[in-house]
Amino acid sequence: MDRSMFKFTNGQEAAGTVLEWAKDVQLMAHSAEKELGTASLPAAASMFMRRYGLFITGHLAIFSEERRIWTGSPDEVEIVMSDGEPWPILFQLSHEKWESCGDEGAALLLKRLVDPIVTLMAKNAKLPAVISRENIFGYALWMYVHVLQDTRDLSLLKQYERFLQKQTPEEAMANFSRLTCCLYKEVPGCDKCPYCPLLKEKQCETAKTL
Repeated sequence: MDRSMFKFTNGQEAAGTVLEWAKDVQLMAHSAEKELGTASLPAAASMFMRRYGLFITGHLAIFSEERRIWTGSPDEVEIVMSDGEPWPILFQLSHEKWESCGDEGAALLLKRLVDPIVTLMAKNAKLPAVISRENIFGYALWMYVHVLQDTRDLSLLKQYERFLQKQTPEEAMANFSRLTCCLYKEVPGCDKCPYCPLLKEKQCETAKTL
């Protein structure tokens, strides 16, 4: 896989790093309110984690195809603003250093790039960690089933197995539904997404029940 896919910009000025936005969530909140019109901090954090989840899925794809992972951390992932879709956040790496690994690379990748941000978003933006993780899982499931067409490495993401809801990856993708609400409905002009558990007339699950 071409790792140049992560070089999304050409020296464009960064709006901060992922770690900076997770630590000082007002930076994220200001951008989300300007671009999406939402004043809800948890909703802003969830929308950010959906975008970050797609970025992480790219890393998982490289891991699965090459058994290589990026050596950087969230303070080396820069946030840049693009054009087009609402809140067009892109991410650029501050360096191109990768290392070979075995199966343990999946857990190491999540430990480096995901876990610190999930923790900070839970603390500073009051976004339950389970919502952040399911935001990432949805993209990862899609990538393994439809892009790589090889779901074996999904079993290496131990913290995410719950989201399969006791189904195979293929079954979960074909009948995709969330355990948690991603708070998309709290963005002005938006409603519940097609996968929202609230469509089943039950309350959103929280970290207490999951």
